Amino acid sequence: MKEMKQRRKKERTWAEAARLVLENYSDGPMTPKQILRVIETEGLKEMSGTSPLACLNAMLHSNSRSCDGLFYKLPGRISLFTLKVRPDCSSWDWLKVRWLMNIA
Repeated sequence: MKEMKQRRKKERTWAEAARLVLENYSDGPMTPKQILRVIETEGLKEMSGTSPLACLNAMLHSNSRSCDGLFYKLPGRISLFTLKVRPDCSSWDWLKVRWLMNIA
């Protein structure tokens, strides 16, 4: 059982780790630094590179640009991300409503 948990942690991608953080450890939008801090603290992903923040940041930006991405970058804010509620192009108004609910 423990061996399987270790293997799963090693195989987890940045996107999976960030999704877990935003689903389970956050009650609102987070910056990449905040997300990385939780990933490191909770041991959600094994990190072997020299700049994990750069990897996470690149993944968040690339996964927030397309309609089918997992993440949504809040407009007008520097690097604040949340999960997309519905990953289709018609959901932008719904995402704005969710964002307003999170900051209120």
